[in-house]
Amino acid sequence: MRNKRQANNDRDLTRVIKWCSALGLGLMAAFLYSIKQVTPELQYRISFGTGVSFVVAVALSWAFWRLVFGKPNGSENSLSKPLKRGFIILSIFLTVASLAPFVYMLKGVANDKKGEIAEGTALAVLVLSGVGFLLWKTARFLESDSKREDDDSKPEEQSKL
Repeated sequence: MRNKRQANNDRDLTRVIKWCSALGLGLMAAFLYSIKQVTPELQYRISFGTGVSFVVAVALSWAFWRLVFGKPNGSENSLSKPLKRGFIILSIFLTVASLAPFVYMLKGVANDKKGEIAEGTALAVLVLSGVGFLLWKTARFLESDSKREDDDSKPEEQSKL
């Protein structure tokens, strides 16, 4: 009973990660596509391309997370070579596709402002990396606590039998 509940919780969490990531990346792609001018004022236009960029980003994000999580009942611990190659290519493409619009938008910014923007971006990356590290450590702690709880409950279940 407990394993089935754990499997359902894992599946639900996986769905939340896939949907939220896909929606977030899709909205970011649509917003960045619709931006037409940054300086001196922000101008954007929603067009057919905005919708296409949203759908493409959602599909790529969904494919990425399907590669990350793999098959739900997969018995292999490692990815096959073609799957690993696809994962690497998709990871690089998503990284470039996320960074390219920011770099492209800097074309109309004065040189003296580019330094300030680079400092702000570096600070944001540093803060987000710190948050990611804390989330990773929390996940590891919760995972080890869950394993320890499972190990502690197994002798009790066996003694009842």
